[in-house]
Amino acid sequence: MAYLALYRKYRPKTFDEVVGQDSITRILKNQIQYNRVGHAYLFSGIRGTGKTSLAKIFAKAINCPNSIDGNPCNKCEVCLKVDRPGVMDIIEIDGASNRGVDEIREIREKIKYPPTVGQYKVYIIDEVHMLTKEAFNALLKTLEEPPVHAVFILATTEPNKCPTTILSRCQRYEIRPIPKALIIGQMKKICNDLGVTMSEQSFDFIATRGENSMRDALSLLDQIIDLKDSEGCVSFDELLAFTGMADKTNIHDLVLKIIKGDSSGVLVSLRDLVSHGKESLLLMDQLIEYLRGILITKTAKETAKDILICTTEDFEAYREIAEKITFAKLYQMITQLIDEKNKLKYSSLQSIIVEMALLKLCLEDEAPDTEKQKKMHSTKKEIKTIEEEPKANYKIDRLTIDEKHSDTQKPSAEEISPEIIKIENDEEKKEIPQQTKAIAESQKKVQNEEKKLPQKNGSKHDEMRLFKKLCDEIGKTNSAQAMFLKRGEAILQNDDHLDIIYTAENKNYFQFVNKPEFIKSFETILSEATERKITVAVRLEEDNFSKMDLTEKTRRIVNNDDVKIIKNE
Repeated sequence: MAYLALYRKYRPKTFDEVVGQDSITRILKNQIQYNRVGHAYLFSGIRGTGKTSLAKIFAKAINCPNSIDGNPCNKCEVCLKVDRPGVMDIIEIDGASNRGVDEIREIREKIKYPPTVGQYKVYIIDEVHMLTKEAFNALLKTLEEPPVHAVFILATTEPNKCPTTILSRCQRYEIRPIPKALIIGQMKKICNDLGVTMSEQSFDFIATRGENSMRDALSLLDQIIDLKDSEGCVSFDELLAFTGMADKTNIHDLVLKIIKGDSSGVLVSLRDLVSHGKESLLLMDQLIEYLRGILITKTAKETAKDILICTTEDFEAYREIAEKITFAKLYQMITQLIDEKNKLKYSSLQSIIVEMALLKLCLEDEAPDTEKQKKMHSTKKEIKTIEEEPKANYKIDRLTIDEKHSDTQKPSAEEISPEIIKIENDEEKKEIPQQTKAIAESQKKVQNEEKKLPQKNGSKHDEMRLFKKLCDEIGKTNSAQAMFLKRGEAILQNDDHLDIIYTAENKNYFQFVNKPEFIKSFETILSEATERKITVAVRLEEDNFSKMDLTEKTRRIVNNDDVKIIKNE
């Protein structure tokens, strides 16, 4: 018999064998037991979580005359015939290659014929979102009122691309991503059956690479088990060498050097990893994942071990670094690495991009200041000189201010340190110069205006003030949420609705912010601040890279607004 891949060989044959979808399997079993089988189902979810497997089990179970608690018996003549390829009662259709209206018309013509083996004729359409608009329209009436012997099961990874007219005619089930612990448990059963031995670290590594997909994890395991020695053992070092990933110890040392600002040490470590065949893209993924572990450990303390499902050694390593770094620095490092990773997709200089990204993290404090920062530092330096000379005349040179800020560019309240506003001496209070008083009054006026949100909005300025108020209030209780919120752009609609829009490159932040409980809190904060009801919506502005012109593609790849892109005529 030809070799079967592990994900096919160990494909579940009953609902009880399906991993991680207990609530859905319970519903389907009860429908079969109590004769409540529907005419159309939609299974949606990420790849490799069991959509097609559930469809096949359900198709077999509703035709099995000897079902046990809703499960097919897998022993009767009907079950054995259904398991064989080419049975006429179970029709599997690939929506990607049979997406036209002609294929759907053919289904409509054949669906009227009764089943030959069991009670139902089942149509399983995989990747149904790939059907054309005309094909969906042709399917509508048949899907809504099929013959009594016909059942449709639609499977898709992108239900949002299916028309609402199709979705409304189906019982919809969201197949959840499979937890890492359940994937590890299934892999251990398979390895025990095959006589292969691996460490806990290896199982954890494979499950992490699987990204909550059982099929992806088993596909990787299928390759790795052939690394076994004569005794059936697979070492973790060989596993890392095969996948091109770095050991967590190396990642730990690299993160420590970044935090210490050891730029030369970072370059040496990076060179050693690359020379041993470690891929730049995978290395960036590992760094982001490791920093996430540190962040969760710093946030959740002892509970982080259960959240991360990590070993005691990994947890102690996370905690060691968490004590040496601030929340703000962690957020900044993760955000910066995610932004830099987006450049790797479109560049042939991946190793250089990774080097520059890590060096930027090391030399962050030495990076050149922006013009605004230079002005603030210059102003604070003058104040420090005044404070160090208590007996000197407390006078701010008018010429100094006039030189830095012309009539067209007055100093903002943010550029003037609060220390200028109030300068006191232990022996006596000196008179503050008239110009400094004016600056102080201007600063207070701005602060008071910011506290009062407009009752009627419509300008870009009002949108910014509303959005700034929202971010500030969120930041008081959840700095991470506020940071992700600021990545969006606010647009005020009709004075009572605020849209927060994210571009495609900020999709990760959009997914974090776009949650019902977050949106509800945003609306509460804005309504309390303005004393009127304001609704909030978080939207993603999808960008089609293939349709961009060369200038826009270059801008996205560079991902730096300071770099000017000039199109050659």
